[in-house]
Amino acid sequence: MIQVRLLLLAVGVAASGLLAACGGGNPQVSNDTCSDTQGGAADPYYAEPGTNGTPVGQQIPQMPHYHVNPPTKVHYEHTPPTSGCHYNLGYGIAPLQAGVYVNPVAPEYWVHNLEHGYIVVLYHCPTGCADEVLKLRQWYATQGADTGLAATVGNANSYAKSIVIPYAQDFGHRFAAISWDWYDPFNTLDTMPTGELQKFYDNHVGNSPESLSAP
Repeated sequence: MIQVRLLLLAVGVAASGLLAACGGGNPQVSNDTCSDTQGGAADPYYAEPGTNGTPVGQQIPQMPHYHVNPPTKVHYEHTPPTSGCHYNLGYGIAPLQAGVYVNPVAPEYWVHNLEHGYIVVLYHCPTGCADEVLKLRQWYATQGADTGLAATVGNANSYAKSIVIPYAQDFGHRFAAISWDWYDPFNTLDTMPTGELQKFYDNHVGNSPESLSAP
């Protein structure tokens, strides 16, 4: 399953490269001024999502959530972003397909996952962290299918709403767990059922503005 996801990632990265090449440059927008390029008139802010019990992590001020088109680059107000403007290119590209990745992908693609109730787990290891990445793969494999998604698409087509992905930019820690409007950075990885990562996942998964809609 992971091999399939990595293959899909390679295709997605190649596609994003083509989009940038065809775009004739990378227009940049500040997240607090990005406009709704899809022509809608939606409120730029959502109601703050709830949590499953006492909150875990840091609550980050929400950023507007309009769709922008590649190759536009968003200047997010928090690094790494926990909400904000993002691409809307269909499941598998933006939002990314659930799974474990080995190459960074721009946040404009996976911020859409946050909007749908995913937990995004980032790792930034300039000198390598192969053992920890293996633990993250094993952790991901233990997460059950999202119950809200199962009710929408059926158990046969449901999956754990999570992505594990490297982050190219230094954010001051080696690891971080992110959900819509919530952030939990740490340097020591604990993937045990009582560890910080699992606590954050259980506390926030499925709590987002569009968590009940596929993907």
